[in-house]
Amino acid sequence: MNNLSKTENQIPLFFFALISGAFLAGYWPFLQAMVHFWNNGDNSYCYLVVPIFLYLCWEKKDDFKFEKFTWSYWGFFPTLLSVSLVAAGELGSAKTLSYIGLWGCIAGTIITLYGWRRGRHLFFPLLILLFVVPLPPFINRMLTFNMKMTASTLSAEMLRGVGITVLQQGNILDLGITQLQVVDACSGLRYIVSMILMALLIGHFSVNGIWKKLVLLLLVYPLTILINSFRIFLSGIATLQGYDFLLEGAYHDAAGLFAFGLAGILLYASARLLQRPGAARKTRPIKAHVSAAGGRLAPVTLTLSLCLLFGGSGWAIKDMSSLMRIPEREQFSSFPMLIGDWQGTPGSLTGEVVEGLGSDDYIMASYQKEGLPGKLLLLIPYYNYQDSTRAAHAPQSCLLGGGWDLEHSTVRGFQVAPGKTIDVGLMHLRKGETRMLGSYFFYQRGRVISNPWWNKYYLMLDALTRRRTDGALVRVELTVSEGQNIDETEKMLADFLIGLWPLLPEYVPG
Repeated sequence: MNNLSKTENQIPLFFFALISGAFLAGYWPFLQAMVHFWNNGDNSYCYLVVPIFLYLCWEKKDDFKFEKFTWSYWGFFPTLLSVSLVAAGELGSAKTLSYIGLWGCIAGTIITLYGWRRGRHLFFPLLILLFVVPLPPFINRMLTFNMKMTASTLSAEMLRGVGITVLQQGNILDLGITQLQVVDACSGLRYIVSMILMALLIGHFSVNGIWKKLVLLLLVYPLTILINSFRIFLSGIATLQGYDFLLEGAYHDAAGLFAFGLAGILLYASARLLQRPGAARKTRPIKAHVSAAGGRLAPVTLTLSLCLLFGGSGWAIKDMSSLMRIPEREQFSSFPMLIGDWQGTPGSLTGEVVEGLGSDDYIMASYQKEGLPGKLLLLIPYYNYQDSTRAAHAPQSCLLGGGWDLEHSTVRGFQVAPGKTIDVGLMHLRKGETRMLGSYFFYQRGRVISNPWWNKYYLMLDALTRRRTDGALVRVELTVSEGQNIDETEKMLADFLIGLWPLLPEYVPG
């Protein structure tokens, strides 16, 4: 009898091992890609998330009874939806969507194993596990720019408060004898997400009441800005005193760790003030509802279904690129260097940049028109197919990462032929005293798209209905010459686009 009971207890664990193995086998390339993103300095906190998740689950081990499975058919539906998100993210080159889908597969599997009634007790650990998904690039760019400018302004006011004359030009602080530039890495972004994670954990372990936990979360942004501004303020003082070596290398990294630690201490102190002295953290008891739903057939049916779903979808998504149609086209090596009255000079990208683009072909050239000031730069990367690992993307991240500040962005219609107007994304950029007009549009399978999200939607749609994800991004950038206003620069862009438009279909199939 004891041997029979032992065998019955081992069978559910065997089923769990099968499901876990199918998940890892099916989605291993996606998991590897996600871990690769963790290596980015802003995402290094992700390495701590899985151990924290496991600890939070271990904390409930006595009450939850993880070895007792309930088996619920209802968990299969959110799992199926999550697999769809993984596929949609791959087809639409939206990595974040794929990674959220992976998290959803884990959440759906937990509901399948334990049911809704028990699974809801793992809501907080699953919320923490969601932090393995790095921030989407557009949120990253938006937060970096806003936090960089706010920190620059606040640190400039701190310097003025101690009697130091400082002239602020965007993210550059002119201290007279030297300049201090607040770059993207000093924006505070790499603190804020890990601070949100810390606030959630401090609230979980130290604070009772939803509103108190919300207060901790609301403190994260101003506290991060304040601490980071104070660090920039100290950097300015150190520079003026001749200790500018403290702003580089190990000293700079140590200052960042100190600032993060100080912010964490202040956050914990705020939690202690919110929590009544002597009040213990309340834990909600877990009712062990462990009866097996669906009878003896449910474990076998659900295990086989999840194994087939994870293994089959992972294999299908991985080989999806081989099913895409690649149309014939003219190579960019024959792209003309005379467009209307614009005379071009061919250029090239470094191997590292080409590898980062992931494109199959590209044209890069500078063009100049007699009688007009300055030059314009044309860059068109083309892709035979696009997926989550290689796709055309809006140039904001490249330009902002290169030190340009975005002053204004909009979408404007340009007439490129009689009766034909296309929407072009425009960016007014500045780096120090240099101004630039950046423009771009996605030219994909006959469509002109200026919105990155619509572009991803059409990628998914065309992959399913046309078996095509080929396309290009058209970038044209013009430096605004001294004495020239932005309207004159836009007229130059309009003139160039009229000459460029009839050439595109030869090199980018419709």
